[in-house]
Amino acid sequence: MINAKKTHIAVIGIGRVGLPLAIVLADKGFNVFGIGRDQKKMDFINSGKMPFMEKGAKSLLAKSVGKNFIATTDFSYIAKSDYIFLTLGTPIDENMNPVYDQIDSAINSIKEFLKPGQTLILRSTVSPKTTQYVKSIINEIKNIKVGQNFFLAFCPERIAEGKAIEEIVTVPQLIGGVDLKSSIKAELLFKSIGIKTLVSDDISVELAKLYTNMYRYINLAIANEFFVLSDSYNKDIHEIINLVNFGYSRGGLSLPGLTAGPCLFKDGFFLISDLPFGDLISTSWKINESIPLILVKKIRDEITLKNKKVAILGVAFKADIDDTRESLSFKIRKALLREQADVILHDPYVSNYVNQTVEKDAYKAIKDADVIIIATNHQEYYRLNLAKLKRLAKRNCLISDIWNTLGTGKTQFYLKEVKAKRNKISKKD
Repeated sequence: MINAKKTHIAVIGIGRVGLPLAIVLADKGFNVFGIGRDQKKMDFINSGKMPFMEKGAKSLLAKSVGKNFIATTDFSYIAKSDYIFLTLGTPIDENMNPVYDQIDSAINSIKEFLKPGQTLILRSTVSPKTTQYVKSIINEIKNIKVGQNFFLAFCPERIAEGKAIEEIVTVPQLIGGVDLKSSIKAELLFKSIGIKTLVSDDISVELAKLYTNMYRYINLAIANEFFVLSDSYNKDIHEIINLVNFGYSRGGLSLPGLTAGPCLFKDGFFLISDLPFGDLISTSWKINESIPLILVKKIRDEITLKNKKVAILGVAFKADIDDTRESLSFKIRKALLREQADVILHDPYVSNYVNQTVEKDAYKAIKDADVIIIATNHQEYYRLNLAKLKRLAKRNCLISDIWNTLGTGKTQFYLKEVKAKRNKISKKD
C-alpha cells in the first residue's frame, strides 16, 4: 500500500476537474501541489476560497490549504512528485476537430522535471490513442522509458459537476495503463483511498469514457426529437413520457431539455473526426443544438417578439451549478436579439454572462415580462410562487418551460391559463 504522508502528487490544471481531485487527495493525507498558470487564481485558492461552486469543496479546501496542499504556478514541483495528474481542457476547433494545445503545452512545461519512478495519469477526456501519443513524447526524454522506469495511464474523471467531492471516491475508477506495470501503479493510488477500480488498456478506457458521455447525449437527443415530433401533433411530450414510463420496466424514456455543457457538446467529435460515418452521433448533436431555436420559433409562432420583454431564467448549462460553458441559453438569447426582443437574464449562481449582468432576483427579472423562458432546471425555479408570477408578469405572458418546472405538463402555455401547480423538486442530474 501507498504511504500517503510520504507521497507527493502534482495536479496540473486547477479547474473544475483538477481542484476537487487535488483537495480530496489532500484530505486523504497526500502532499498535493496544484499547478496552474494564473497566479491570481492560485493566490485566491491559497486564501482558502473556491473559484467556482462545488458542494463540500470549500470546507475541504480550508482543511488542507497551507498544510498539505498548495496552489502554485511553479512547475518545478513536478520533480518532487511521485504521481502527476493532467486535468486539462481538450476543446474542439471551428471544424469540430480535437485541440490538444493545453496537453502539449503542459508536457513541454514538465519534461525537464520528469524522472524515473514517476507515474503520469491523464484525466482529461481525449480522443482514442492520445495516451499512446503522450507515451511517444515521454519516451523521447533522456533516461526515461515508459513501462520500464516511468509509468503512464489514462484514468478519466467520471463525476457529475456539483457532485465531484462525493463521486471522486464513490464512482468506480477506470484504469487504462499503457502496459501492465503502469496499470498497477495507477491502481495502487486509487485503491489506497478506497476507490473501486476496473483495469483495462488505455485505448479501451479512452473509448469507454467517450461512450459514456455519448450514450447519455444520444438518449437526450431521442427525447428532444420526440418532443419535436409530439409538438407536430399538437401533443405535449411530458404527458406522453408519463404514458411510456409509468409502471413499465422497459420504459425509461428521458425528459427533453436543453442539452449542453463542455463535455456532451464536443466529445462525440473525438470519435468521428477521422471517420467517414458516425451519423447517429452527429445527428444527436444537430438535434440537441437545434432545440433552443425550436423553442424560440414556437414562441414566435404565437406572438411577435419585437420590443417584447423576455426573461431567460437560467444561464448555467445544467441545474444548480455556476458553469456557463457551452450553455444553450446563449443561443436562445442570440435568437431573441435577432427578433429585436428586450432580453433579461436571471441565474441564482451566475453574475455575468456574454458581457451582460445577470439579475439575481428571479421576480425582478420576471416583472412586466411578455415571455418567460425557463432554460435551466435550477431547483429555485421549481419553487417559484405562481400567484406572485401572475401579479408581476404581463397578463398575457407566454411561458416556455421545456423542463416542466411549473408542473403543467406543457412545454409552452400562457401564464393566465395555469390554475395551480404542485411544487416538485427535479430529480434530473
